[in-house]
Amino acid sequence: MYKYNFFNKYYLYLTPNFGADIINYMKKTQKDKKVFKPLKYLLKYKLLSFCVPLFKGLEAATEIFIPMIMANIIDIGIANRDIRYILTFAAIILGLNVIGIIFSVIGTKCSAVSTESMARDMRSDLFTHINSLSHKELDNFSTTGLLNRTVHDVHQLKNGTASLLRTFIRIPFLLIGSLVMAISINLKLSLIFIIVCPLLLLSVVMIMKKISPLLQASKEKLDKTSNITRENLTGVRVVRAFNKQNFEAERFQTSNYDLINTQLKLGVWAAALVPIIYTIINFAIVAILYFGGIEVNIGGMSQGNLIAFINYFNQIASSMVAIARLITIFTRMGTSSKRINEVLSLKNSITDPKNPINFDPSNPKMGEVEFKNVSFSYNMVKDAISNLNLKVNAGETIGIIGGTGSGKSSIINLIPRFYDCTKGSVLIGGNNIKKYKVSDLRKIIGIVPQNPTLFDGTIASNMRWRNPNASPEEITKALKISQSYDFVKEYSDFLDHKVNRGGSNFSGGQKQRLTIARAIVDNPQILILDDSTSALDFSTDAKLRKSIKHMLNCTTFIVTQRTNSIKDADKIVVLESGKVVDIGTHEELLSRCDVYSEIHYSQNNKEGK
Repeated sequence: MYKYNFFNKYYLYLTPNFGADIINYMKKTQKDKKVFKPLKYLLKYKLLSFCVPLFKGLEAATEIFIPMIMANIIDIGIANRDIRYILTFAAIILGLNVIGIIFSVIGTKCSAVSTESMARDMRSDLFTHINSLSHKELDNFSTTGLLNRTVHDVHQLKNGTASLLRTFIRIPFLLIGSLVMAISINLKLSLIFIIVCPLLLLSVVMIMKKISPLLQASKEKLDKTSNITRENLTGVRVVRAFNKQNFEAERFQTSNYDLINTQLKLGVWAAALVPIIYTIINFAIVAILYFGGIEVNIGGMSQGNLIAFINYFNQIASSMVAIARLITIFTRMGTSSKRINEVLSLKNSITDPKNPINFDPSNPKMGEVEFKNVSFSYNMVKDAISNLNLKVNAGETIGIIGGTGSGKSSIINLIPRFYDCTKGSVLIGGNNIKKYKVSDLRKIIGIVPQNPTLFDGTIASNMRWRNPNASPEEITKALKISQSYDFVKEYSDFLDHKVNRGGSNFSGGQKQRLTIARAIVDNPQILILDDSTSALDFSTDAKLRKSIKHMLNCTTFIVTQRTNSIKDADKIVVLESGKVVDIGTHEELLSRCDVYSEIHYSQNNKEGK
């Protein structure tokens, strides 16, 4: 395993063979699971990636010759007052500059295309991978944390890669070329570099040692601030309802100032790097002017050569400054790589079997669901469900009721394999659900989650999530079953009525009914209603259950806290603290189950049972 310690973290940026060390480093980190591998994305665009350092190297080549030409203009043209010589070589310098600009533009264009394409592929892979993960893996991250990784951290990687491509050849070529030319002009004066370079390297290493931990802290605090912002934007009505604007503003300001303070510390250290380098460089230039002046006076070098030497030193110094800036960029890039890899390295715990069994969605037995000795835990410490045994025949309606945290939603989340049970097995159609392909399994299941979610578009586009080819007649049937038709038909544009993001232009009850309609388009074999009628009045709720019972031939699971919503169910499962207290019909449970009767009578008058 490649040891990623402080020394080799910065050594690779400080060696003269800068580009080769970077490539070797990136290859070595292919084996390091803690470091993200952006190189594989860049290799998709080999030609463009190759052109960037090539043209940037050619641009640097044009800059190498200009100081020597200037020296000749001074020593020959100006000394001899030869106007023709001066104009000729001035035109050559102008031509080299124009060629350099052309090379620079081509290189920058290739860099932009290759790195933007790389960033696009990274975002696509991240988005696809996140959507492939089960609820178990997603529970480890906040929504804003995943968003920042997909957008902000990918942006950092793109910038870092672009800087690498543009300087891969240019900086080493400019640095080594200028150093060779300077030595060829005056070897003794070049000894100043031996003193200056270690000081520059030491300054860079010390600053980077301060910056690295601040970068990681900055990312974490950005996630925290973004999360608070998201909570307030999505829960703005709740915040206002409880008059908590000042409290939330204070909470945001605390997090925001914490982020700012970290960013300021980071900015101070990052800003200190370049002035420190230039201070060292300026002292070196003073030394060059002093000792170079002595050399000119004794005839050891010409005035033009002294000016050329200073120009080459400036090119060397600018290369060192560029390397220092690159180190800052790569430090940011390393932090972003680690955060992205935290997501991409996650393996989905819900996978398809190697040899899935034949799947026939039209088989009526696919509505049969059985739980055999099922236990489930979110944290492997305490069971959310303990030793559940339940057999559901096709077409039956099953009610699931219990207090908050009793495990109601946990049970129904096992059916479509949002989670896998830790013990026992869940069977559909007589087979363990792990033997089916996940996509096939979910084709026969219609799910209505606790929080009704509609997507930006139209009513028709939302209704076609289960079946993209659903006809208007099928959608209308689903709307009628869900008791949505009465208010949808009032819209002049009917199914083409606009749905705002999150369904914000509908009431809570309307959103619940529309999400139910979406779930029953295409007639699922199994329908799961996870406390999805809580915003409906008793009359509408009763009509909805009656329509589902008589118009849909499916197995229905109703998770609720209202006994009236499940009193007509074929079986009712009563839960308490993850354990099944009793299973039976409404009348049976009223007569023998204290937990159920207590819930029922707390919601209804005893006489009206």
